Amino acid sequence: MEISKTQSYITAENAPKGIEIKTSTRYGGFSSTPFDSLNMGYFTGDDITTVIKNYYYYQNITKTYNIVTLSQIHKDTVLEVDKENAADTMFSKADGLFTYENYLPLGVITADCLPVMIAGNKCISALHCGWRSLNAGIIDNAFKLFKKYDDIPFYAYIGAGICEKCYEVRDDLVQQLNPAYSPDQTLVEKGQGQYLLNMKKLASNALIYNGLNIDNIEISKYSSCCSKGFYSYRLENGKTGRMITTIQRAV
Repeated sequence: MEISKTQSYITAENAPKGIEIKTSTRYGGFSSTPFDSLNMGYFTGDDITTVIKNYYYYQNITKTYNIVTLSQIHKDTVLEVDKENAADTMFSKADGLFTYENYLPLGVITADCLPVMIAGNKCISALHCGWRSLNAGIIDNAFKLFKKYDDIPFYAYIGAGICEKCYEVRDDLVQQLNPAYSPDQTLVEKGQGQYLLNMKKLASNALIYNGLNIDNIEISKYSSCCSKGFYSYRLENGKTGRMITTIQRAV
């Protein structure tokens, strides 16, 4: 499955009214190989001026301005952000963002890890879910913040990330998976200590564990690894760009 080379972003198809979720592709930007061309990762080794140009281009075509994002570290921390502390929160070391503000886009950077966007009636959250942050409970921590504001998540989007056909892991990783998220449902054994791990299913299980109905979870049909038009850390041996997925409440 691939997207058009003229398509610089995709959107969540079933996002609720007033919730905008967009994911950049790798097309339409200014970066050179191996980051070609719409690299949204500041910390990839790409020319920083070019990445800034990519952001200006992307924000203008999506009408998504002043995106807040992080320096991600594969942990479980979710930071609260509002319009007053947004500039100070930029590039903080964490893997999740949460806000009650309208028109404040939260963004996470990926290239195989999953972007997980969560919406309640008042609040939203954007999470960077590699296996480590997911396993450590980053989704659980986000739900705790919704509860803090007397809000209940009613929708989640699991965006483009590595698929179950491409993500091969060893048994030592499998043994570490959080049993609360029913990892046995997400694994296919290949033999000789190797498994295929369905990260999208694992994230979905974590959302369900926290009380979200499966019918309210939208899962992207795109794989970062085998759908053309995205960046894949695994496929490109670590030397590649990044996509950004954003969520904002626009009401």
